[in-house]
Amino acid sequence: MNEFTMIQEHGPAPTPLTDDVLARARADLLTEIHATASTAPGRFRRRAVIIAATAAAAAAVAGVVATGGTDEPGLPPATDRAPALVEFHMPALPPALDPIPDGVVAPTFTGEHGWIAAVYKDADERRGEELSDIYVTAFTSRPDSRDAANREAVYDGKPAVVGKVDQQEPAYHDVSLTWERSPGQWVRITGMGDFADERTVRSLADTLVDTDERLSLDISVAPAGWELWGFKGAGPDGDGAVTSLRDPDNPDRAIDVSTMLGLVPDYGHAVEGGPRESVAVSVHGRPGDLVLVPGKRWMLQAPLPDGRAFQLQVPADFTRQQVVALAEGVS
Repeated sequence: MNEFTMIQEHGPAPTPLTDDVLARARADLLTEIHATASTAPGRFRRRAVIIAATAAAAAAVAGVVATGGTDEPGLPPATDRAPALVEFHMPALPPALDPIPDGVVAPTFTGEHGWIAAVYKDADERRGEELSDIYVTAFTSRPDSRDAANREAVYDGKPAVVGKVDQQEPAYHDVSLTWERSPGQWVRITGMGDFADERTVRSLADTLVDTDERLSLDISVAPAGWELWGFKGAGPDGDGAVTSLRDPDNPDRAIDVSTMLGLVPDYGHAVEGGPRESVAVSVHGRPGDLVLVPGKRWMLQAPLPDGRAFQLQVPADFTRQQVVALAEGVS
Protein backbone atom coordinates (compact mmCIF):
# COMPACT_ATOMS: atom_id res chain seq x y z
CA MET A 1 0.00 0.00 0.00
CA ASN A 2 1.39 3.41 -0.91
CA GLU A 3 0.57 6.81 0.56
CA PHE A 4 -2.08 7.48 -2.08
CA THR A 5 -4.02 4.44 -0.90
CA MET A 6 -3.55 5.38 2.74
CA ILE A 7 -5.03 8.83 2.27
CA GLN A 8 -8.01 7.41 0.42
CA GLU A 9 -8.74 4.98 3.24
CA HIS A 10 -7.95 7.14 6.23
CA GLY A 11 -8.50 10.75 5.20
CA PRO A 12 -6.15 13.65 5.74
CA ALA A 13 -6.06 13.69 9.53
CA PRO A 14 -2.55 12.95 10.88
CA THR A 15 -3.61 10.28 13.38
CA PRO A 16 -1.98 6.96 14.27
CA LEU A 17 -2.83 4.08 11.93
CA THR A 18 -3.63 0.56 13.02
CA ASP A 19 -1.01 -2.19 13.11
CA ASP A 20 -2.88 -3.89 10.26
CA VAL A 21 -2.59 -0.86 8.01
CA LEU A 22 1.05 -0.38 8.94
CA ALA A 23 1.76 -4.01 8.13
CA ARG A 24 0.20 -3.65 4.70
CA ALA A 25 2.08 -0.39 4.14
CA ARG A 26 5.28 -2.29 4.77
CA ALA A 27 4.40 -5.20 2.52
CA ASP A 28 7.36 -4.39 0.30
CA LEU A 29 9.64 -5.15 3.26
CA LEU A 30 7.94 -7.69 5.51
CA THR A 31 5.55 -10.40 4.39
CA GLU A 32 2.85 -11.41 6.85
CA ILE A 33 4.31 -14.89 6.91
CA HIS A 34 7.68 -13.61 8.02
CA ALA A 35 6.08 -11.35 10.59
CA THR A 36 4.70 -14.43 12.34
CA ALA A 37 7.99 -16.31 12.35
CA SER A 38 9.86 -16.55 15.64
CA THR A 39 13.08 -15.21 14.11
CA ALA A 40 11.53 -12.09 12.63
CA PRO A 41 11.98 -8.71 14.31
CA GLY A 42 8.91 -7.07 15.81
CA ARG A 43 6.44 -5.07 13.82
CA PHE A 44 7.27 -1.48 13.08
CA ARG A 45 4.85 0.45 15.29
CA ARG A 46 5.32 3.94 13.95
CA ARG A 47 2.93 6.83 13.46
CA ALA A 48 2.87 7.04 9.68
CA VAL A 49 1.02 10.26 9.06
CA ILE A 50 -0.24 11.24 5.64
CA ILE A 51 -1.78 14.68 5.22
CA ALA A 52 -2.38 14.86 1.46
CA ALA A 53 -2.15 12.64 -1.62
CA THR A 54 1.63 12.81 -1.92
CA ALA A 55 4.11 9.93 -1.97
CA ALA A 56 7.36 9.81 0.01
CA ALA A 57 10.93 9.77 -1.27
CA ALA A 58 14.41 9.73 0.28
CA ALA A 59 16.86 12.61 -0.22
CA ALA A 60 18.95 15.14 1.71
CA VAL A 61 18.09 18.54 3.07
CA ALA A 62 20.66 21.09 4.15
CA GLY A 63 18.66 23.41 6.40
CA VAL A 64 15.40 25.23 7.08
CA VAL A 65 15.19 28.87 8.15
CA ALA A 66 11.91 30.51 9.15
CA THR A 67 11.24 33.68 7.21
CA GLY A 68 8.54 34.99 9.56
CA GLY A 69 9.03 36.66 12.93
CA THR A 70 8.15 35.25 16.34
CA ASP A 71 4.69 36.80 16.57
CA GLU A 72 2.96 35.40 13.49
CA PRO A 73 -0.84 35.54 13.73
CA GLY A 74 -2.45 32.23 14.59
CA LEU A 75 0.65 30.81 16.29
CA PRO A 76 1.17 30.85 20.07
CA PRO A 77 4.23 32.34 21.73
CA ALA A 78 7.21 30.06 22.22
CA THR A 79 7.16 27.93 25.36
CA ASP A 80 9.98 26.83 27.66
CA ARG A 81 8.67 23.32 28.31
CA ALA A 82 10.42 21.57 25.46
CA PRO A 83 13.58 19.56 26.20
CA ALA A 84 17.01 20.77 25.20
CA LEU A 85 18.23 19.70 21.75
CA VAL A 86 21.50 17.80 21.45
CA GLU A 87 23.51 16.06 18.76
CA PHE A 88 21.93 12.77 17.69
CA HIS A 89 23.52 9.81 15.92
CA MET A 90 21.49 7.45 13.78
CA PRO A 91 22.57 3.79 13.92
CA ALA A 92 24.94 2.39 11.34
CA LEU A 93 23.54 0.02 8.74
CA PRO A 94 24.08 -3.72 9.14
CA PRO A 95 27.05 -5.33 7.40
CA ALA A 96 26.39 -5.94 3.73
CA LEU A 97 26.39 -9.13 1.69
CA ASP A 98 29.23 -8.83 -0.82
CA PRO A 99 28.51 -9.97 -3.41
CA ILE A 100 24.72 -9.84 -3.38
CA PRO A 101 23.61 -13.44 -3.93
CA ASP A 102 21.85 -14.49 -7.10
CA GLY A 103 18.09 -14.52 -6.72
CA VAL A 104 17.72 -11.44 -4.51
CA VAL A 105 17.83 -7.70 -5.16
CA ALA A 106 19.75 -4.88 -3.49
CA PRO A 107 18.61 -4.33 0.10
CA THR A 108 16.03 -2.02 1.55
CA PHE A 109 16.13 -1.14 5.24
CA THR A 110 13.76 -1.15 8.17
CA GLY A 111 14.23 -0.95 11.91
CA GLU A 112 13.01 -0.20 15.40
CA HIS A 113 14.66 0.76 18.65
CA GLY A 114 17.56 -1.63 19.19
CA TRP A 115 17.79 -3.16 15.72
CA ILE A 116 18.01 -2.37 12.04
CA ALA A 117 17.66 -4.86 9.19
CA ALA A 118 18.78 -5.04 5.59
CA VAL A 119 16.16 -6.89 3.56
CA TYR A 120 17.32 -8.61 0.38
CA LYS A 121 14.06 -9.45 -1.35
CA ASP A 122 13.35 -12.36 -3.63
CA ALA A 123 13.95 -11.16 -7.20
CA ASP A 124 11.21 -13.47 -8.47
CA GLU A 125 8.58 -12.65 -5.86
CA ARG A 126 5.23 -14.15 -6.75
CA ARG A 127 2.10 -13.50 -4.74
CA GLY A 128 0.98 -16.56 -2.81
CA GLU A 129 4.32 -18.35 -3.12
CA GLU A 130 6.94 -18.80 -0.42
CA LEU A 131 9.56 -16.08 -0.64
CA SER A 132 13.30 -16.60 -0.71
CA ASP A 133 14.44 -13.46 1.11
CA ILE A 134 17.56 -12.80 3.16
CA TYR A 135 17.56 -10.61 6.27
CA VAL A 136 20.71 -9.22 7.86
CA THR A 137 19.78 -7.68 11.22
CA ALA A 138 22.15 -5.77 13.50
CA PHE A 139 21.26 -5.46 17.19
CA THR A 140 22.68 -3.04 19.75
CA SER A 141 22.27 -5.62 22.52
CA ARG A 142 22.07 -9.39 22.70
CA PRO A 143 18.78 -10.45 21.06
CA ASP A 144 16.44 -12.86 22.77
CA SER A 145 17.20 -16.32 21.40
CA ARG A 146 15.09 -18.35 23.82
CA ASP A 147 13.14 -20.71 21.61
CA ALA A 148 12.74 -24.45 21.63
CA ALA A 149 13.77 -24.59 17.97
CA ASN A 150 17.08 -22.78 18.63
CA ARG A 151 20.34 -24.49 19.46
CA GLU A 152 23.74 -23.32 20.54
CA ALA A 153 26.50 -23.39 17.93
CA VAL A 154 29.81 -21.77 17.00
CA TYR A 155 30.55 -19.37 14.16
CA ASP A 156 33.88 -17.70 13.44
CA GLY A 157 35.18 -19.13 16.70
CA LYS A 158 32.45 -17.36 18.69
CA PRO A 159 29.34 -18.62 20.47
CA ALA A 160 26.34 -18.53 18.16
CA VAL A 161 22.71 -19.56 18.00
CA VAL A 162 21.11 -21.38 15.07
CA GLY A 163 17.36 -21.04 14.69
CA LYS A 164 14.99 -22.86 12.41
CA VAL A 165 11.35 -22.44 11.42
CA ASP A 166 9.48 -25.07 9.42
CA GLN A 167 5.88 -24.04 8.81
CA GLN A 168 3.77 -25.99 6.38
CA GLU A 169 0.55 -23.99 6.08
CA PRO A 170 1.11 -21.43 4.80
CA ALA A 171 4.52 -22.58 3.67
CA TYR A 172 7.32 -20.74 5.42
CA HIS A 173 10.84 -21.92 6.19
CA ASP A 174 13.85 -20.10 7.51
CA VAL A 175 17.21 -20.74 9.12
CA SER A 176 19.00 -18.06 11.12
CA LEU A 177 22.47 -17.63 12.57
CA THR A 178 23.06 -15.14 15.41
CA TRP A 179 26.41 -14.16 16.94
CA GLU A 180 28.33 -11.21 18.38
CA ARG A 181 30.19 -10.12 15.25
CA SER A 182 32.09 -7.34 17.01
CA PRO A 183 32.01 -6.01 20.57
CA GLY A 184 28.53 -4.61 21.16
CA GLN A 185 27.19 -5.62 17.73
CA TRP A 186 25.10 -8.76 17.42
CA VAL A 187 24.21 -9.87 13.90
CA ARG A 188 21.52 -12.27 12.78
CA ILE A 189 21.42 -13.49 9.21
CA THR A 190 18.20 -15.23 8.20
CA GLY A 191 17.73 -17.20 5.00
CA MET A 192 14.19 -17.93 3.88
CA GLY A 193 12.79 -20.28 1.26
CA ASP A 194 15.62 -21.45 -0.99
CA PHE A 195 18.14 -19.95 1.46
CA ALA A 196 16.70 -21.79 4.50
CA ASP A 197 19.67 -24.08 4.97
CA GLU A 198 22.31 -23.85 7.71
CA ARG A 199 25.24 -24.41 5.37
CA THR A 200 23.90 -21.75 3.01
CA VAL A 201 23.37 -19.26 5.83
CA ARG A 202 26.90 -19.84 7.15
CA SER A 203 28.28 -19.28 3.65
CA LEU A 204 26.31 -16.04 3.39
CA ALA A 205 27.66 -14.93 6.77
CA ASP A 206 31.19 -15.43 5.41
CA THR A 207 30.52 -12.74 2.78
CA LEU A 208 29.44 -9.98 5.20
CA VAL A 209 31.48 -6.77 5.03
CA ASP A 210 31.20 -3.51 6.93
CA THR A 211 29.62 -0.62 5.04
CA ASP A 212 29.86 3.15 5.39
CA GLU A 213 26.49 3.64 3.68
CA ARG A 214 24.04 5.70 5.73
CA LEU A 215 20.29 5.61 6.19
CA SER A 216 18.31 7.38 3.49
CA LEU A 217 16.64 9.65 6.06
CA ASP A 218 18.98 10.88 8.78
CA ILE A 219 18.42 13.09 11.83
CA SER A 220 21.43 14.75 13.50
CA VAL A 221 19.62 16.78 16.21
CA ALA A 222 17.11 15.47 18.77
CA PRO A 223 15.81 16.17 22.27
CA ALA A 224 18.19 14.96 24.97
CA GLY A 225 17.47 11.34 25.88
CA TRP A 226 15.13 10.60 22.97
CA GLU A 227 15.64 7.38 21.02
CA LEU A 228 15.17 6.08 17.52
CA TRP A 229 11.79 4.34 17.58
CA GLY A 230 11.45 3.24 14.00
CA PHE A 231 12.83 3.57 10.52
CA LYS A 232 11.59 2.60 7.08
CA GLY A 233 13.90 3.09 4.14
CA ALA A 234 12.86 4.43 0.77
CA GLY A 235 11.75 2.06 -1.97
CA PRO A 236 13.62 1.45 -5.23
CA ASP A 237 12.23 4.67 -6.70
CA GLY A 238 13.27 6.71 -3.66
CA ASP A 239 9.73 6.75 -2.29
CA GLY A 240 8.60 6.31 1.29
CA ALA A 241 11.36 6.90 3.85
CA VAL A 242 10.16 7.51 7.43
CA THR A 243 12.14 8.06 10.64
CA SER A 244 10.55 8.30 14.11
CA LEU A 245 12.05 9.32 17.45
CA ARG A 246 10.31 8.94 20.80
CA ASP A 247 10.70 10.02 24.38
CA PRO A 248 11.38 6.76 26.29
CA ASP A 249 9.72 8.23 29.38
CA ASN A 250 6.58 9.13 27.43
CA PRO A 251 6.21 7.08 24.22
CA ASP A 252 3.23 9.17 23.11
CA ARG A 253 5.65 12.03 22.48
CA ALA A 254 7.21 11.52 19.06
CA ILE A 255 9.05 13.30 16.30
CA ASP A 256 8.29 11.94 12.84
CA VAL A 257 10.08 12.80 9.60
CA SER A 258 8.91 11.55 6.21
CA THR A 259 9.91 12.32 2.66
CA MET A 260 7.45 13.33 -0.06
CA LEU A 261 7.58 13.68 -3.82
CA GLY A 262 6.96 17.42 -3.49
CA LEU A 263 5.43 20.12 -1.37
CA VAL A 264 1.75 19.77 -0.53
CA PRO A 265 -0.28 22.61 -2.10
CA ASP A 266 -2.24 24.73 0.39
CA TYR A 267 -0.50 22.99 3.27
CA GLY A 268 -2.54 24.79 5.92
CA HIS A 269 -5.73 23.41 4.37
CA ALA A 270 -4.39 19.85 4.18
CA VAL A 271 -3.41 19.36 7.81
CA GLU A 272 -5.67 18.03 10.55
CA GLY A 273 -8.61 20.32 11.26
CA GLY A 274 -7.65 22.68 8.42
CA PRO A 275 -7.73 25.25 7.17
CA ARG A 276 -5.04 26.52 9.52
CA GLU A 277 -2.67 29.43 9.23
CA SER A 278 0.60 28.56 7.48
CA VAL A 279 3.83 30.47 8.14
CA ALA A 280 6.40 30.72 5.35
CA VAL A 281 9.75 28.98 5.70
CA SER A 282 12.48 28.45 3.13
CA VAL A 283 15.14 25.90 2.27
CA HIS A 284 17.93 27.54 0.33
CA GLY A 285 15.41 30.05 -0.97
CA ARG A 286 12.76 27.45 -1.75
CA PRO A 287 9.37 28.06 -0.10
CA GLY A 288 8.08 25.80 2.67
CA ASP A 289 5.39 25.96 5.35
CA LEU A 290 5.00 25.73 9.13
CA VAL A 291 1.61 24.99 10.72
CA LEU A 292 0.51 24.47 14.32
CA VAL A 293 -2.24 22.01 15.22
CA PRO A 294 -3.05 23.51 18.65
CA GLY A 295 -2.42 21.20 21.57
CA LYS A 296 -1.11 18.44 19.32
CA ARG A 297 1.83 19.13 17.01
CA TRP A 298 3.81 21.40 14.79
CA MET A 299 3.91 20.36 11.13
CA LEU A 300 6.59 21.64 8.79
CA GLN A 301 7.14 20.88 5.14
CA ALA A 302 10.21 21.99 3.25
CA PRO A 303 11.67 21.25 -0.17
CA LEU A 304 14.66 19.12 -1.03
CA PRO A 305 17.26 20.18 -3.59
CA ASP A 306 16.08 17.57 -6.12
CA GLY A 307 12.46 18.82 -6.08
CA ARG A 308 11.14 16.40 -3.51
CA ALA A 309 10.30 17.44 0.05
CA PHE A 310 10.16 16.32 3.66
CA GLN A 311 7.58 16.69 6.40
CA LEU A 312 8.48 17.10 10.07
CA GLN A 313 6.01 16.58 12.95
CA VAL A 314 6.97 17.77 16.44
CA PRO A 315 4.99 18.00 19.72
CA ALA A 316 3.21 21.32 20.13
CA ASP A 317 5.09 22.30 23.29
CA PHE A 318 8.36 22.67 21.38
CA THR A 319 9.31 26.21 20.41
CA ARG A 320 9.19 27.38 16.82
CA GLN A 321 12.96 27.84 16.97
CA GLN A 322 13.36 24.22 18.05
CA VAL A 323 11.18 22.99 15.20
CA VAL A 324 13.44 24.84 12.78
CA ALA A 325 16.56 23.48 14.49
CA LEU A 326 15.21 19.94 14.18
CA ALA A 327 14.48 20.52 10.50
CA GLU A 328 18.03 21.73 9.98
CA GLY A 329 19.23 18.37 11.29
CA VAL A 330 17.35 16.36 8.65
CA SER A 331 19.49 14.92 5.87
